[in-house]
Amino acid sequence: MIDKNLIKEAKIKEPVKNEFYELLKSKFPQTINSDGAVNFDAIKMLLDIKVKENIKGYELNWIGKGLANALYNTPCDKELKFNETKSKNTERTQNIIIKGDNLDALKLLKSAYYEKIKMIYIDPPYNTKNDDFIYPDDFRKDYKQICIETGLIKIEIDEFGNETEVLSEAMNFFNSITSTKSHSGWLSFMLPRLKLARDLLKDDGVIFISIDDNEQANLKLLCDEIFGEENFIGNLILKSAPAGTQSSNFIAQQQSYCLVYSKNNNEKSIGKIILTDKQIDEKYPEIDKIGKYNIERLWKRGIGGKKEDVPSLHFPVYYDEKTQKIYIDDEVPNNFENLVEIIPYQTADVLGRWTWSKDKMKDEKFRLVVKKVAGEWKLHKKNYAKDDLGKLPNSIIDSDIARTEIGSLELKELMKEKVFDYPKSIKLLQYFIQLATNPNNHDIILDFFAGSGTTAHAVMAQNAQDNGNRKFILVQLDEKIDEKKSKTAFDFCKNELGSKEPVISDITIERVKRAGNKLEKPNLDTGFCVYDLTDKDTLIQKSDGSLELYLNADLTPLDKALNLALQSGKMIDIKSEEIYKDKLYKFDDSYYIISYDKNVLESLEATTDKPVYISGYNDIKIDDFLNLQSVLKDRLNVVY
Repeated sequence: MIDKNLIKEAKIKEPVKNEFYELLKSKFPQTINSDGAVNFDAIKMLLDIKVKENIKGYELNWIGKGLANALYNTPCDKELKFNETKSKNTERTQNIIIKGDNLDALKLLKSAYYEKIKMIYIDPPYNTKNDDFIYPDDFRKDYKQICIETGLIKIEIDEFGNETEVLSEAMNFFNSITSTKSHSGWLSFMLPRLKLARDLLKDDGVIFISIDDNEQANLKLLCDEIFGEENFIGNLILKSAPAGTQSSNFIAQQQSYCLVYSKNNNEKSIGKIILTDKQIDEKYPEIDKIGKYNIERLWKRGIGGKKEDVPSLHFPVYYDEKTQKIYIDDEVPNNFENLVEIIPYQTADVLGRWTWSKDKMKDEKFRLVVKKVAGEWKLHKKNYAKDDLGKLPNSIIDSDIARTEIGSLELKELMKEKVFDYPKSIKLLQYFIQLATNPNNHDIILDFFAGSGTTAHAVMAQNAQDNGNRKFILVQLDEKIDEKKSKTAFDFCKNELGSKEPVISDITIERVKRAGNKLEKPNLDTGFCVYDLTDKDTLIQKSDGSLELYLNADLTPLDKALNLALQSGKMIDIKSEEIYKDKLYKFDDSYYIISYDKNVLESLEATTDKPVYISGYNDIKIDDFLNLQSVLKDRLNVVY
């Protein structure tokens, strides 16, 4: 392991930090208490907001929110291990599937994918209050460490050196009211994941979150807090059960919801729906040498339509019935006896105004049309189909793409068995993809509750449809399939896929593989690289207080290089170049040292300005490291 104290001149690259926190710490140190906690009263004073003990701003609060926020900030202790046997077309693909806890995966991705994701879709576990959802954060090491540091858990050591965890009275109370069946437990589970999701979204990125009635109201408040109320795009209503769910308590439920937020209130976040040829023919029935068009009145109706509201937009227009020429006010020729004067009226007896100025009418006279309305000549404008950017998406999504049954039928047809409950339909996800992404921008779509893999299927299907180059990242927990509850899925994984211990990710991967095979066409990326989450190299403190270096023997040299590259900001889909077998790799413009010898040093000496990275846990002799440092100088980066 490389000792930080012995290599002070080396650049130490730590895990990604909270940028806003670091800004406060460096620029406004009075806002950070001695224990590292943020002093919100100090921030209020900076903003010249009076601080009063009995006044609180509006916010969503629950038991456990502080711990959930702390969990967002803890460093990640996991790394990626390439799973070649489960992957497909690894040499050409840019698609990624990660098996493991999505909280760890999101933290890992943040170093390279910060503000790189165009669209996120998630269908998180609903809080039905009947069953505990999986993802037990209270079993995480970082969660327990937070509880120990805050005194919620105490470690007692007996005379033989055995450690026992003792829960405080406050912790026992906390556990009793924050089970995953409670609102508090569900919100604590969602908060750190949604905060990380926001970090990953591009400036014009969008997140879609499917949810039901149990937590929809709470989720809206939580998202307002994390993404900003001003970035709320809409609450889509999905007609997921048009016949009504008769198992509902009082009213037959027909709908579910999808909350939509942007990273920033950006006009590029959500696109409009492009009209079909049939819709264009219906909307634009006329045609001229420019193209299809419809006509729309040019006089203002309703509020603000009177002459005195905007006097400059009240002026006469003249029309020659014989030549069909139009003259704007002062354009009228000297001999105008045969011209029809057209003046805007708001109503029959009230003088009105135009919606266009004189200059605009003169500049775009080719779009002006005079038509008789109720026996009087009226001025109109032409709206051309070529200028139609589409229509805004509706807030209610019809059952032809939103019905739950559609997703179930699609998956059963592909897998030949009912292996997953309530998957979303491919068409629904394609609809979201069309709204939020561009087929030609290499947009990345992330789903960190991958389930049956519908999102990946939809990305490939949409790319096949519009020749797009979008790519996907899926994350799915290795959640064990309960044979008693889901025997069909259990038997499918065990017998059909040969899985010794059936897990949900078996279904995810197989579904994406089969979907890709079915969609296969030239230049369509239907492959994916699968990665397992595994423990990171680290220092472990033993019971006697001494430190021991833990090195994960399961990681190959290429795995180690990949994780170094990811920590240094390189995306996972960048292909590696092996410079020296098992010792030196290159990703993009950077070099990664896994093992040191003379050949590695000579090879790096031949490069001039490229950055070089090495793990701080690398088992390199200090003399060799200092030799590396003397040669590479500022190019050498140490990553922990």
